[in-house]
Amino acid sequence: MASERFEHYVQVLYNSISHLLSGDLDNRIDVILKIIRECEEEGVCDKYVVSRMLRLADVLERYVREQVAREVLLDTLREEIAGGPLRDLAILILREICDEEVAESLRDWAEDPNPDLRLAYLKCVSKLFDEGMVSLDQLRIFRDDPSPKVREALVTSLSKSASRDDVFSFLAGMLGIEKRSSIRTKILMALSKGDRRKRSRGGGILERLRRAMGGRG
Repeated sequence: MASERFEHYVQVLYNSISHLLSGDLDNRIDVILKIIRECEEEGVCDKYVVSRMLRLADVLERYVREQVAREVLLDTLREEIAGGPLRDLAILILREICDEEVAESLRDWAEDPNPDLRLAYLKCVSKLFDEGMVSLDQLRIFRDDPSPKVREALVTSLSKSASRDDVFSFLAGMLGIEKRSSIRTKILMALSKGDRRKRSRGGGILERLRRAMGGRG
């Protein structure tokens, strides 16, 4: 399977699914099936992947038509995220449908042994944080997650808000405990960008870091 071509089809498929979830039902399901057929005809998607795509498309269509409960869709997404070939697509869809009710029903994912499920839950909750629907405290559990990719995703999700005092302090605290150099670099980059957006505070990034970390250093 050609990775770049497969990723292309995943993105195109997600774009159509996003329209489907927005209510463009009859026309959009035809587009989704056409994309799946093209992926198979080009030899990018094998029969197993095509069967998973068709299954996901079927569940999505029935969900939009209110023929199945949201729990059915969430169970299908969980299966893909936990080890299916459509992991990345399923995470994108989960983030698309994420609201406070979804996040609450998936709370146990935050401590699931599978890091991909923790990552998916993080992306859901970080979306709600961006929308002002949850507090920063609900992201705190991920600061010392055992998976580097989960911690890195946390930094990425918060980097655009690093000029906010609470987020700056959160990332500064994470810097104090993070051991992996690549993630520490991402934290420092986020803090630096956040500091440049908030020059009115004065003192520069080193002074802000000193204050955020309780005067240490």
